[in-house]
Amino acid sequence: MLTLALAGWSAAGGAAAYAQTSGGPRPEGLVPRSVGFLSAYRLHLNAIRTLGNGDRSFAWDSDIGADLDLFDLGFVRGNLFVNIESILGDERRAIDPNQNNYTIDTTIFVRLPRGALGVTFHHISRHLADRENKGAVAWNMAGLNYADRFRLGPVDLYYTGAAYARVLRAGVDYESEFNARVRLAYPAEGRVALILDLDGTAVGVTRRIYNRPMQHGHRFESGLRIRGRAGTAELVFGRERRIDADPFERRPVEWSRFGFRFVVG
Repeated sequence: MLTLALAGWSAAGGAAAYAQTSGGPRPEGLVPRSVGFLSAYRLHLNAIRTLGNGDRSFAWDSDIGADLDLFDLGFVRGNLFVNIESILGDERRAIDPNQNNYTIDTTIFVRLPRGALGVTFHHISRHLADRENKGAVAWNMAGLNYADRFRLGPVDLYYTGAAYARVLRAGVDYESEFNARVRLAYPAEGRVALILDLDGTAVGVTRRIYNRPMQHGHRFESGLRIRGRAGTAELVFGRERRIDADPFERRPVEWSRFGFRFVVG
């Protein structure tokens, strides 16, 4: 059963936008108990090629970040998640970084008899790179998330849900965010598994700012997961509809995507 709880506040500050309102890296909800201080870490790196959007500002989507468990008391753990996303195009040069987007999440996860419930303060700020910023674009949100997994025969199914509400914002009309994600892994041979990832987001907005309805984004991925001695590599392809891909045009952009992802820890 997918348990989703709503709580709330969400706030802001910053410079240009990214659809972390449309999925993207997030802290790991289910982690084995490891009582202590600075008890675990997970590092991630991905590079995704985007195609078919008709906009030379969007050619590559890359993320690098850290997911740190600051403490673990067994029934509860404290987590700090930091992610830096860079959007690259080929508008001015072959490799043309044009956006940098920063996510900082602090979460208290409580281990339940089934799954884990988290209370999160969620911050995103967006900044144009090598271009003049027209204003500040950032927001802070707070709310609840839930994560659980189970097996269907050989298939491992991991699912999450989240609900946040606004605290403060700058340059956006966001009032709330609701996200659901389902990820399946089917072992193929040895260290290799087939993966399928479905990620959907709805963002509630206030009409008095830009006079637009609720925004919707989604991401579909499939591919291969390969486990190594030090970490995991994924080769993926899929399709994405990103909310407010450009911070100032305020329109969704769709693209096909393929690339790789590394996770260590």
